[in-house]
Amino acid sequence: MAGGSCAPSKSQESGAWARANFGGAALGDSRRSRRLVAVAQAMVENPGMSLPKLLPDWSDLTGAYRLLSNPQVDPQAMLAPHTGLTRQEAAGHPVVLCVQDGTYLDFTLRTGIAGLGVIGDGYGRGLLRHSALAVLPDKRVLGVLDLAWHALQATPEGETMRERQSRWTRGFVWHEAAGRIGRWPAGSHLLHVGDRHCDLFRFMHEALGLGHGFVVRAMHDRYVDETAERLWPKLARQEVLGQMTVKLGTPRTKGNRIKRGGREAVLRIRIAPIVVPPPRNDPRTQEAWPLRLYAVYPREENPPPGVEAVEWMLLTSLPVQSLEDAPRVIGYYTCRWVIEEWHRGLKEGCRIEESQLDEGQDIQRLAAILSVVALRLLQVRDLAEVTSDTPATLALRVPPLFLAMVAALAKVAPSKLTPRRFHLTVAKRGGYLARKHDPRPGWKVLWRGWHDLVQMVRGAELYQELQNLGKDCV
Repeated sequence: MAGGSCAPSKSQESGAWARANFGGAALGDSRRSRRLVAVAQAMVENPGMSLPKLLPDWSDLTGAYRLLSNPQVDPQAMLAPHTGLTRQEAAGHPVVLCVQDGTYLDFTLRTGIAGLGVIGDGYGRGLLRHSALAVLPDKRVLGVLDLAWHALQATPEGETMRERQSRWTRGFVWHEAAGRIGRWPAGSHLLHVGDRHCDLFRFMHEALGLGHGFVVRAMHDRYVDETAERLWPKLARQEVLGQMTVKLGTPRTKGNRIKRGGREAVLRIRIAPIVVPPPRNDPRTQEAWPLRLYAVYPREENPPPGVEAVEWMLLTSLPVQSLEDAPRVIGYYTCRWVIEEWHRGLKEGCRIEESQLDEGQDIQRLAAILSVVALRLLQVRDLAEVTSDTPATLALRVPPLFLAMVAALAKVAPSKLTPRRFHLTVAKRGGYLARKHDPRPGWKVLWRGWHDLVQMVRGAELYQELQNLGKDCV
C-alpha cells in the first residue's frame, strides 16, 4: 500500500456490508451508486447520528445531501440490491413469512417540511411507511422484501361509498405490496402475516392469485359459507379441540424497574373450514371467486386479573384439519411482532423522525438506507435466539474481527464464544446489567453496545493498516 493515503479509513467490514446491501443500485449514474454505498457505510458505523456528524468532510456531506435530494433517485431502486439478497436467501427455506405492517413517521412539529400527508386522527403531518419483512418461522429476520411510502390525504367531507371505491385508499397497501413481491421461487412457500387491518378480501384474493399463502387476523365479522351465519358465532359454537401456551411480547423497562412485562397465555383452540364470498357491493371484486379458507380461533378463558383476554380470529389459506395443525398457524401469527421491533429500531435507534431534511421525498430516500441499518441490529439480537447455541453457528454469521473483539471483551477464546454470549456481551457494553431477573436486552442497550463495538473494530483495522503502511504514516 505504498503511496496510499494515511487518513483514517472506515471499517472494512462495514464497507463490505454496505457494498453487499447497496452496491450496484441502478440510480442512473455510477457516481450516485458509489455515493449511496459510502453514505450507508457511514450510517451503519454510527447509527442514530446526524449527517453532519457522520460526514464531517464538507465534500462528503454535500455529496450525501445531493444524493438524498435528487428527484431522479428512486428509493425503491436504492433498496433493490438488498431486496435481491433477501429473496436469494429466502429461496433456500421451505417456508418464509412475509410480515406486513405500516407505521407513521411523525413530523407534525416540523412545519417546514414539504410533501407530507395527514397521519393519525388527521391533525398530524407525516408519512405512512408500509413494509414487508422476510422472517423465518423461528422469528429470525432475513431482510426487507418491500417498502412503500405514502403521503395520505384527508378523506373528502361528505364522500359517498362509490366515490371512496373509485379512489386509492390506505387498504390498497396490502395487495400492492404482494403484487410488487410477485411470483415466489419454486420450492419455497411465501406466507403473508398481518394484523386486523389486512383483513381485506382483495388482499387475500391477490395473494392466492400469486401463489402466496397468508395468516391474517380477522377484523370483520363477515357472513361466511354463503349463509346468514357470521364468522364469530360460527367459530364460537365449534368444539374446543385443545389448548396451547403462547408467550406474549417482551418485557419493557423504565429505569431499573420492569414497566410492562411479557407474559404467557393459555389459549383454547377452535377451528373450522369457511368460505368467504366476495363483497357484494364492491365493483372492484365482482369477478372474484369465493375464498375457501380455514379459521383458527384461539381464545384465553382465564386471563390474569385486570388483564384483557387474548382472542385472535385467524384466517388462513393453510389446511387446518386437526389440533396438530393449529399451533403452527398460531406460531406464524406471533412472528408479526418482529416488525414492530424493527419499527422501533428505525425510530428510536436510527432516529429517523429527528431528520432535518425538508422534503418528504428526501426523507423517503434516507429511510430506505436507515431501514436496512435498523435491520442489522435486529439480526444481532437474533443471535441470542438461534436454536444451535454453538461457536460454529456464530462463526457463520459474524465477521472474524467482530468475533475476536467480542471474545476479548467476554474474556474467552473466539472458538469458545457462543451466540448467546456474543449477544449478552454486546448488550453489557451498552449498559445492560444482566441481573438474574432482568428481561432480555432492549433496543437502546444493544444499539449503544453495537456502536461501541463498531468503533473498536474500526480502530483495530486502522491499527493494522498503519502497521502495514510503516513509516509513511508516522
